[in-house]
Amino acid sequence: MKLLVNCKDDFEAQLIEGLLTSAGIPVHKEYRGSGQILKIYAGLGRDIDIYVPGDRLEEAKLLLESRGDWEDE
Repeated sequence: MKLLVNCKDDFEAQLIEGLLTSAGIPVHKEYRGSGQILKIYAGLGRDIDIYVPGDRLEEAKLLLESRGDWEDE
């Protein structure tokens, strides 16, 4: 698995995860530092890395770039 992007919170990570999985790209989320602790105790994760298979990395990047306008919403 290769790192695709780091998300600031669960909401952003869920948007990206949904986009990728709808395109058939497997996703693995991993919380950095205290991000997992916040998820466990406060219900909202922070600082989340999104990983995809190495052979699908370029496809995932292109998909995110083509949908880049969602970040402005």
